[in-house]
Amino acid sequence: MNNPTPAPVVTRDLQMQVVLDDDNRVSLPATLTYDAHDPYAVNAVFRTGDGDISWVFARELLRDGLREAVGEGDIVIRPAHPSRGSLVIITLTSPSGTARIEGDRHQLQEFVADAFDAVPAGEEWQYLEVDRVINELLTQGEGY
Repeated sequence: MNNPTPAPVVTRDLQMQVVLDDDNRVSLPATLTYDAHDPYAVNAVFRTGDGDISWVFARELLRDGLREAVGEGDIVIRPAHPSRGSLVIITLTSPSGTARIEGDRHQLQEFVADAFDAVPAGEEWQYLEVDRVINELLTQGEGY
């Protein structure tokens, strides 16, 4: 379905921290992007000294992780203990290892609110580009 309405994009630059251990953290610039062309997903790009690292995860996972622990496997998002202040912990696991990243809950809440204002829950289907996805799947299958 081609939607004549331009697909909204929400972008937010954040200053997060990688937790090295209980007492040590390193600053980690990050950019979160919500693009209605992929209406169920959030793209997070973490800028490290070794280059950018991208993760894609469900918009609802980020929203729900602001209130309670959610996710399993590769991505877990949860509020930090109240003694740590207004932080959210994002734990990312890959074959290379695990990273625990802390972000400001208020900044993350603002991003999530903007993403849901751009495309309200239940209206994501209006932005799915079904024709493009089908063409990509058919093109990928041509070599078989």
